[in-house]
Amino acid sequence: MDSQEFAKTIEKQVADFCHALDAKLPAYSYIPLASDEMRIKVMQSRLFNEIRAGEIFGGWLKSTPELDVKKTLAEAVHEEYIHAGYLEQALREKGAVPYDYKPVPAQMAMFNAFEGLTDTVERIAAFPMAGEGVADYLIAKSLKAGTVPGWVTEPYQKIHEDEEEHGNYPFEILVKYATTPEKQERAARAVAMSLVLRRQYFDNLDRWVFENKMY
Repeated sequence: MDSQEFAKTIEKQVADFCHALDAKLPAYSYIPLASDEMRIKVMQSRLFNEIRAGEIFGGWLKSTPELDVKKTLAEAVHEEYIHAGYLEQALREKGAVPYDYKPVPAQMAMFNAFEGLTDTVERIAAFPMAGEGVADYLIAKSLKAGTVPGWVTEPYQKIHEDEEEHGNYPFEILVKYATTPEKQERAARAVAMSLVLRRQYFDNLDRWVFENKMY
């Protein structure tokens, strides 16, 4: 398959996953939450995601041969910690301890799986394209909902603006490098894995937020 067409199929797969969430939005989106206690728990979990994402991108740098991708990953590392700072500040202003959080098991599994990917197209398809694509979709939903408090939406407005500035760089990287059947198959499997693990993380986070059950 032409790499442009392949990237479009992956983009549609991620979009379909996002739209399927609309019927019952997860706690991760903040929209179903009824109290600041719940919102703090979700923001702590999402702060952990920013920190861990920076670690993943940074860990990939040495083994990424493509200089343009290496540069993009380096910029992403810096941005993840800028975003972490926004969430840390918001939590402190609410009187919460930002890092008083233990990741739910499915969250640990998701990031450990990302960390273990070895090929550039796998990595970009699984995390920036699928993982962060879903995250930004739900950020946009929360900003438009009109029911999420300002102390939550303020940092996410800045995060969303940063994401929009980048354009769709994962799509562009797939077009450039997912040019063989083998590369496309690896990327497709990585996206499928990413979306399965993302769904499990959302379900696990829901149980913790709504039922106080970690497992």
